[in-house]
Amino acid sequence: MHGIRYGTETSSEELSRLSSLSELGRRALERRIEADLSDEAEVLVRKVVESNPDDYTLWNYRREWLLSLKGEAHDRLVKVWNDELRLTEKALLRHPKAYATWQHRVWVLTEAEDMGIDLATRMGLFEKELALCSKMLKMDARNFHAWAHWERVSKIAGKHEPTRVVEYTEQQINADFSNYSAWHYRSVNLAKGIPVEDETALEQLLDEEVDRLRQAFYTDPDSQSAWFYYRWLLSGAPYYADGKTAALFNIKEEFLENELKACQELIDLEPFSKWALLTKVYLLRRLGRDA
Repeated sequence: MHGIRYGTETSSEELSRLSSLSELGRRALERRIEADLSDEAEVLVRKVVESNPDDYTLWNYRREWLLSLKGEAHDRLVKVWNDELRLTEKALLRHPKAYATWQHRVWVLTEAEDMGIDLATRMGLFEKELALCSKMLKMDARNFHAWAHWERVSKIAGKHEPTRVVEYTEQQINADFSNYSAWHYRSVNLAKGIPVEDETALEQLLDEEVDRLRQAFYTDPDSQSAWFYYRWLLSGAPYYADGKTAALFNIKEEFLENELKACQELIDLEPFSKWALLTKVYLLRRLGRDA
């Protein structure tokens, strides 16, 4: 995670651990070459990927073992699938940004149906998965892997309604105004969750977005994530639909004038706020005045 140092082992202990892990990895690869799908091989591979979750080859090996269980009793499959998700969760808590592990989790969730796991159980897995994403984002709100995974799982589960995404981003933004990913996903989904022909609703939405940004600016004037989102709003919140780019909001001169006044009020309190000063210049140029 950002700015967090991992591990407190001494160099000799670390070398010993890496040597042991390397030996386990070598033995696991030998089992892969032998196409060994025994439970003993599964335990060996489990030990390796839990400590080294970036090993694509061994995650693929685990998939071969999991697929070999197709046709077994439903209760057995449900147990194995839950165990697999717990394994990847342990790995991600050690290495939150391991591409291979996140991809393996997606595979486990999508493959559950083909393996014969019933719908109710699968939906339970999806709910747990979304909860895990929230847990990971509490640990590091800028973990874009967790954000991308949350979006993928929402789509798989049929719960990726734009309004739900916007509500979720609001929760994350309220917890941390500097959450760039939350602002980004909000911008991607904002236009999808509101009738764009309803001018009254659009005006209300714009006012609500600006009010939220005000809170962010006065809480942390140097949070560039919020300022980037603000600049997007000031440009009309452009979005892509039906093969073309459109602006969600009709930004009027009166609105820009009010925003310029509000920006100056912030500068009066925070005269060295880089983003407030840059935004003032932007607004002056939009209004056709010398900056």
